Amino acid sequence: MQIKIKNYLGKKTLLTLGLALSMFSGFSTSAFAAPVATATVNKGVNFRADQSTSAPVWGFIKQGTVLPVEAANDYWVLVDYNGKQGYVSRSYVTVNENKPAPAPAPSNPAPTPAPSNPAGGGSLANKIVNTAASFQGRVTYVFGSRDLQHLRLDCSSFTQHVFQLNGVQIPWGSKAQAKLGTYIPRNQLQPGDLVFFSVSTPGQINHVGIYIGNGQFINNLPNKGVVIGDFNSSYWTSHYITGRRI
Repeated sequence: MQIKIKNYLGKKTLLTLGLALSMFSGFSTSAFAAPVATATVNKGVNFRADQSTSAPVWGFIKQGTVLPVEAANDYWVLVDYNGKQGYVSRSYVTVNENKPAPAPAPSNPAPTPAPSNPAGGGSLANKIVNTAASFQGRVTYVFGSRDLQHLRLDCSSFTQHVFQLNGVQIPWGSKAQAKLGTYIPRNQLQPGDLVFFSVSTPGQINHVGIYIGNGQFINNLPNKGVVIGDFNSSYWTSHYITGRRI
């Protein structure tokens, strides 16, 4: 589904290509941006095609309904409902962040160099891995944030930034990123491939990292920042969902 994009000069703009979203116009770093939050409808609310009271109404959502949240600003919340993504007024819902379960500390904090010619993308994959590793100790994890100036990022804005620095444009949001590229079986992952996990709602993608080879991946975690994870640990193995090659 494609959502009509409105451009507001001088403001940050919703960027979506039918793959979920990147951000809202008027977006602040406290806004949500990944399907790791829910919205509870406090009063029956219209489900709209755009973030405007004059936008077409697709349906009516009853009080008490709990909706997966893709993003939110001070006025509108982008939610999933009946197989569609659309907007509800924030005045009528309560947005709740689903805190991800804490991941174990990395067993090996040192980054693993990428192979000189990985099958997953050659020199580009090498650059992506090295770029990601360069952010260790520099990034502060902030849920729903894409503050590039101060490097306050969540997991998917981190992977988005790493890819963009290497000339590859991908959307913000782990769920959106999981729809890109080509599916790669777990046993065929190569450095530079994106790996996706479910760390809060079981079975739903809500965390992303970058595979770096030798059973390791790099990711941005709450209270840790950018760290190397053991891809073959029991925690990450049990929470793994899929891999994609961009």
